[in-house]
Amino acid sequence: MILQVSKAATVDRPDDAERRALADHFAARHWTRLTGVLAPALLADVQARVAKAEFVERVHANVHPPSIDLSMVPNAASALLELAFNDPAVFRVVEAVTGCGAIARFGGFIYRLSPEYGHQHHWHNDLVEGRLVAMSVNLGPGTYEGGLLEFRDRASETILDRASNTGPGDALLFRIDAALQHRASAVTAGVKTAFAGWFFGDQPYPARLRDLAGRPAPIK
Repeated sequence: MILQVSKAATVDRPDDAERRALADHFAARHWTRLTGVLAPALLADVQARVAKAEFVERVHANVHPPSIDLSMVPNAASALLELAFNDPAVFRVVEAVTGCGAIARFGGFIYRLSPEYGHQHHWHNDLVEGRLVAMSVNLGPGTYEGGLLEFRDRASETILDRASNTGPGDALLFRIDAALQHRASAVTAGVKTAFAGWFFGDQPYPARLRDLAGRPAPIK
């Protein structure tokens, strides 16, 4: 384990051999797994807050056909995770493993995929707003089937790889590129709850917060 985030501190273990192995996997297969990236106490805290959270159905209209999931209304759980991953120690590990260049900030959200509602994320590439690398963290606590992260070549539509992520607290880092598309396949049993987001190359996190705080509230 070369990276673990908690409410108190980020542990960054400079294991060169493990970093090379993760980087080689990422280079060859477009993704790699960071096991146990959430410290047990942070994971338990987030799970308790997510259990009490409100989720609303969200339609991603910019994807064709539109992707549909349940998105958690932002609360302390999402704030804790976003703050934890906006740590320079995290950025250094992600940069070293993925070769993505300098990271300025991270932004993410918590969502669920449930077979009861037929939720699925369709093919897309996330290549907007200065995004460099994507990440999905399994929050558990239950198990699920399906919900695989799949990659394909955009031009030929050839499936390149599939990755599962069923260990609570584990993260998948994956490439976003104009030549690639990815999706989360349908969950066939259980419920998948994940924290997903992107590492960005523009506007450092404090500046982003100031920018959002200065915006007028949307008209409803």
